[in-house]
Amino acid sequence: KTAVVDREWLGGVCLNIGCVPSKALLRNAEIAHLLRERGGDFGFKVDGLTLDYGAAVRRSRQVSDRLVKGVGFLMKKNKIDVHMGSARLTGPHAVEVKGKDGTVTLQAKNIVVATGASPSSIPGVTPDGDRVVTYREAILQERYRAAALDGGATWPGEPTWGSAWKKRARDYFTKRLAVYGHMSSLP
Repeated sequence: KTAVVDREWLGGVCLNIGCVPSKALLRNAEIAHLLRERGGDFGFKVDGLTLDYGAAVRRSRQVSDRLVKGVGFLMKKNKIDVHMGSARLTGPHAVEVKGKDGTVTLQAKNIVVATGASPSSIPGVTPDGDRVVTYREAILQERYRAAALDGGATWPGEPTWGSAWKKRARDYFTKRLAVYGHMSSLP
């Protein structure tokens, strides 16, 4: 018998607020770039193309939600137990899961630990969800940002995020300032 424990959502960070929605946003950026820069090559004349960043984010959420439902379907189809909650190893073959419905202990011959991702902050700078955001808020915000400061760390979806926000339709996403090195040297 197989079981999966996930703290927040089935599919984890990658499927919900990392790789998958980032790639969906990148697809929007690619289409915008194609229409703006190469539309004539394909017989399109696009004057006054307007882009709706909020609609792009909502589309990325739909893509993620559809895949999460697909994972849920596969879990049921393959008779895999899904436990939503925080897990803790309590022995070499035991996992304690604390969820909204209480605590359960699972026994297993083999246990795979996949911790996912969590954001870290610059000392003295507290994410507020508006001016200072983590990857979580950044991928979910429907508001267009004119500029962004990237602390230089790797985060879920970064390879596609960087492309979507920098290389493709710059005015559609953002002008990205990359700061690498010692963040403590910032004023």
